[in-house]
Amino acid sequence: MSLAAAPTSVLTVEDDPIIRADLRLVLETAGFDVCPDARDGVEAVELAREHEPDVILLDLGLPRLGGVDATRLILADRDVPIVALTGMSGSLVEEAMDAGVTSVVRKPFAGGAVVHALQDAVIARRRRASNDAIAELLCLLGYPADWSKELEQSAYDRGQVWRLARRSEPAA
Repeated sequence: MSLAAAPTSVLTVEDDPIIRADLRLVLETAGFDVCPDARDGVEAVELAREHEPDVILLDLGLPRLGGVDATRLILADRDVPIVALTGMSGSLVEEAMDAGVTSVVRKPFAGGAVVHALQDAVIARRRRASNDAIAELLCLLGYPADWSKELEQSAYDRGQVWRLARRSEPAA
């Protein structure tokens, strides 16, 4: 399976309706499956739980619940890459990085910068999952888990990812 062929859903979180519409257009044009948009941090947490997107693009300056707090709540619930979108700098960006955002895109933004940041976040997450699957398989087979990085890199170079499928219980 090619890394590029995997479907990628994105949740956008932005309080400005014009920027939200612009982001939706940019992301849909780039081939992302865009979930319903969130207008504030509270909606972000709710929609992240409901839709389980592959990646989240989140403004840091949000009403009701700020982007940093929303990031913490989302990541406490589920491991998902979060790309921060902000016109601010300094301590808020540092707080966001400490809370777990993957990267930061500055406003005003170029559509290409947003798309690349999201793609990079998704690829990094898939590669971590692939590496974890290889390490688990190696351990099950009695081999050193540290061989996983080399095997994962080899698979990635061929456009592939590894996944372990859990055996489901037979239907009664």
